[in-house]
Amino acid sequence: SLIMMKKSLIAFAMLLPTLAIAETSIGIVYPLKALQETALVKQRMSALENELGADEAKLQKLGKEVQDLRSKLEKEGMTMSADQQEELRTKGQQKMIEIQSLQRKLQSRAQATEREVMEEMGPKFQEAIEQVAKKQKLDLVLNAQAAVFVGDDAIDVTDAVRDQLNKMK
Repeated sequence: SLIMMKKSLIAFAMLLPTLAIAETSIGIVYPLKALQETALVKQRMSALENELGADEAKLQKLGKEVQDLRSKLEKEGMTMSADQQEELRTKGQQKMIEIQSLQRKLQSRAQATEREVMEEMGPKFQEAIEQVAKKQKLDLVLNAQAAVFVGDDAIDVTDAVRDQLNKMK
């Protein structure tokens, strides 16, 4: 009968997307992990750490100095004159301003390096994913962090993408 045939066609049509998905091979990639583990990014991060090392040491020293000033004010504040207390507070505030300035400088430099690396690595990352997908005959590669659910059948290509990036110049 016509009604029965329509119902069968509707049921079959509803199954089509499921069948298509079942035959789709899906890869996932963790972009941050893949990029952070590349030789280039490790080299850049090491260079950045060396470049900023002196400023970071100065930041720690200033932090300790502020802490020492606070401790001194707490311990000896009662026996100090108002001028001495004010002098300690002023020194502390000046050091805090210096700390904030140094933190902004360090953060700005780190962000600039991150931007430079991403500008350089972005196109390579896309190309590496495409090459890995072709090699592994994947129909789709998703950012694993953007996926709501990743099943056991998804193929993690993060390491393969990292290796491909390391091969690229």
